[in-house]
Amino acid sequence: MAPKDFEMQFPEHYIKRGSFGLHSGGISDKLYDVNALLTDKNYFDMIINSIPLGRFTYVGIATAGAIIAGHFRQFAMIKDKELKGKINGKYCLIDDVCITERSLRDAIKIIGFEPEHIFVVLDRRKTKNLKLESLFEE
Repeated sequence: MAPKDFEMQFPEHYIKRGSFGLHSGGISDKLYDVNALLTDKNYFDMIINSIPLGRFTYVGIATAGAIIAGHFRQFAMIKDKELKGKINGKYCLIDDVCITERSLRDAIKIIGFEPEHIFVVLDRRKTKNLKLESLFEE
């Protein structure tokens, strides 16, 4: 993984402004459109190059996390509250945005054991209990 020696700002043109209901149940005046960001090859490559490399199964949380994990040869996904695919040994858990850690904790519970690494594209947490790596922070 490339060292994070500076803080990158989420690209402004992928931020929508208004009132948005979040998966976490909250409301936000900003929507960080990671799905649209993934369609930009330069940003997609930047994301892939920020993920820890190793002999892992890359497990993505649907939808954007699964798209990212699918880039790696050995991958699985969490969708509809179940694991799709197999995990062989250690795994790296991937999600697009983390606000409350709930989706990450739910995925870990479904899988049944802790990941070696957790990577999210954007970390929006106020309370940080899980150790994770991210490309962007709010």
